[in-house]
Amino acid sequence: MQGIVSKWKWRSPSAAAVAGGNTPGPLADRVLRGREIKDPVAFLDDGYGRVVPPEGLSGAVEAGRRLSEAIAAGRRIVIHGDYDFDGIAASAILARSLRLLSSEADVRVVLPDRYQGGYGLSVEGLRRIREEGAELVIAVDCGITAIEPIEAGRADGLEVMVLDHHTFILDPRGERVLPPASVVVHPGLPVEDSNGVGTDHLCGAAVAFKVVWAMARSHFGSDRVPAVMKRELVEATILAGLGTIADVMPLVEENRALAALALRGLPNSGISGLRALLVESGHGLQDGPVHEETVQFQLAPRINALGRFGSAMPAIELLTLPEEGDATSARAAELAAEISATNLERRAAERAIVEEATARAEAEGQTAEDHPVIVLGDPNWKRGLVGPACAKIVDRFARPVILFEECDDGIARGSARSIHGYSIHDGLAAAAPLLESFGGHAAAAGCSIRTARLKELEAALVDHARQEIAAVDLTPIVEIDCRAVIEEMDEVEDVQGVRELAPFGPGHPRPSVLVETVRPIETRWVGQDQGTLQLRFAGAGARTVKAVWFGAGRHRDAIESAIKGGAIDIVATPDLNRWRGRVEPNLMIQDLRAST
Repeated sequence: MQGIVSKWKWRSPSAAAVAGGNTPGPLADRVLRGREIKDPVAFLDDGYGRVVPPEGLSGAVEAGRRLSEAIAAGRRIVIHGDYDFDGIAASAILARSLRLLSSEADVRVVLPDRYQGGYGLSVEGLRRIREEGAELVIAVDCGITAIEPIEAGRADGLEVMVLDHHTFILDPRGERVLPPASVVVHPGLPVEDSNGVGTDHLCGAAVAFKVVWAMARSHFGSDRVPAVMKRELVEATILAGLGTIADVMPLVEENRALAALALRGLPNSGISGLRALLVESGHGLQDGPVHEETVQFQLAPRINALGRFGSAMPAIELLTLPEEGDATSARAAELAAEISATNLERRAAERAIVEEATARAEAEGQTAEDHPVIVLGDPNWKRGLVGPACAKIVDRFARPVILFEECDDGIARGSARSIHGYSIHDGLAAAAPLLESFGGHAAAAGCSIRTARLKELEAALVDHARQEIAAVDLTPIVEIDCRAVIEEMDEVEDVQGVRELAPFGPGHPRPSVLVETVRPIETRWVGQDQGTLQLRFAGAGARTVKAVWFGAGRHRDAIESAIKGGAIDIVATPDLNRWRGRVEPNLMIQDLRAST
């Protein structure tokens, strides 16, 4: 099946057989059947019982014990995190819990600066930390590849613990190479006597949560911890779940539970900074449930904006403010407002990069069928912003994209995003002789190269991608869960049933349904650039349903031709639109075509 902009395929063999209107059962049930979920009750269970104890995470129990002992001994501790939402949430979890165990605990947080030292641990950074008197460094959401820095730290008398979830270094035989840390906590490591229980794709904040859980048990000698510590573990669960959503982890099994618990707990969180950020994002504390989109498109971008422009330390202050009080609330509101202002600056700069890169890619022929990768650099594109810009251009052109900041020292530093089925890391590995450095994984990577060699890199990656990517792979794919009819999506209660399958994310995306042979009763182009399509369809009785397609303007001629030709088929996500106290069904269109 082919739409105007994408290839349509059924999500599973079962999905093709689930026909709306003819198959009994609510739409939500058909979505689950289309995803071949055999036990919906177990899949949808998102309570605390699904959260695996520390024993299910390699190294967590030992790390918890070591931290409890370090606090008891009064050791000076530095938490070395990362500058994204996950790393900041992980650092906050550790700092809050360690300080709770002892009011005299000497604990501080250090985050790297993207434009000074870059990501992760460094020899110079650890040496400076040691010179300032620290005895123990907790590397969280980083450190698994920091072999040399940790070796140097040990030589200087510094203990380093690693709490990470990123990809291991492998030796020539394919064996994992672990850093020489006193303990390594990582969901990818095997767990003895775990009976297979545990999640191998936890985010950094979830790893930190498991460690402080183990620390609390070790410190108090049992699972029965004081009420104040129990409350703090609940807050840690919220931060872990938010990190899970923000770091785009698969929302299945334990991760699904962490995300759901976070969304339910967020409006009533005892962390004043989280509540202030939620309000600053436009979600009042009286507005009811928070959805994953609020985290993905409001909270996480605000926090991430700090690290993309400079220091992310204001976010640490926001999430580790002292107990409630007027001064705390005022400071939380002030910080949240400042962070939002930075995010507005980020959005404007990122939008400019996307527009400039899109125009250049088209003008230079990099969007042609025989040019399956886009490689561009510019001295005015900040390296902290090119990654998100890449993702937007990948969505538009359905091909891998690498964008660089061409720096004053003659080095271009950039980020890459890829499409499903093509490893951009493999592409960079094939071009390694041209590069100064590179790292990452199949879907996303970072690299640096001498600016003068950018065209050579483009040629090398085009050659590699031509061998690995078929022309058909450059067409976006929309996966469909089941068929549906308008009449079963024209009431709030109908769509609410689908909404209750949330939270949605990787491993459990938002449902897509195929609605066949329908005719809109209204067609409008709206928005500042007239780029958003609004359709309205007749439902049962006098009811109607609005359908919206953002960014459809560039396909306007094809869309209008299909609609004028008669009946159309659409692929859409059933959703609810909330506006000024009103709630109504809304279909989010992904593609359409003329009915055959």
